[in-house]
Amino acid sequence: MVDRISDVKLLQGDLAEAWREGDTDYATVAMRFSLNDETLDRDSGRVLQGGPDEATEIWTFMRVRSGHWLVSAIQQS
Repeated sequence: MVDRISDVKLLQGDLAEAWREGDTDYATVAMRFSLNDETLDRDSGRVLQGGPDEATEIWTFMRVRSGHWLVSAIQQS
């Protein structure tokens, strides 16, 4: 079996909170997205289960002062 995720689309993103600890900035965003999540038969490519779905996750980003934002945590909602 093979898992395949495709057609991921951000539907909504809301900033839940933002804060600073020393030289590090943090921001937590609630993101609602749609996707196609399927399990396929490895040999035939036939879809065994799954299909269109929607999910919400809470992502926390961090950056050291003026640096690039990095994902530091992901929580299922």
